[in-house]
Amino acid sequence: MKRSITLIIAICLLAVSVDAQKIKEKDVLGTWKLVIDIEEEMDKEAEEADNMLEEVIIKAVSGFVGGIMEDIDIYFEFRSNNKVKVTVNAYDETDSGTGTWFINKRGNLVIEDIEGEDDDQLNISTDNDEWTMQDGILISSDDVDDKERNVYMTRVD
Repeated sequence: MKRSITLIIAICLLAVSVDAQKIKEKDVLGTWKLVIDIEEEMDKEAEEADNMLEEVIIKAVSGFVGGIMEDIDIYFEFRSNNKVKVTVNAYDETDSGTGTWFINKRGNLVIEDIEGEDDDQLNISTDNDEWTMQDGILISSDDVDDKERNVYMTRVD
């Protein structure tokens, strides 16, 4: 189960470099909740399917993955010492890990590898993902130009 959660998070956190609003440290500090809209992305893929069978398979997987994601909450707590604590609540279990973050020269937030506090806990390879701030939310650089944002973080506190 933990590997599935880690895989889902890793896939959703892939990012590329883009021009965007520059982030300041004070903008990031605090707790943020990760929002992943898998079903929206899968619906777009289904619309682009080459045949009916492919569309049916995509829609079936979408419902399954969407159901799993409803039971998972992911929080990022950005601290002033450039540490980030990630907490994943899934199916009455909680995993957490820590990593580092910084703001790069382009003004984007970069989250570096997150490692679990114990060997059997959360380990996420973020590939130094970049995030930008738009309309008060942190957006994965993959979704900056997309009107339908599928991966983003909202401030909790």
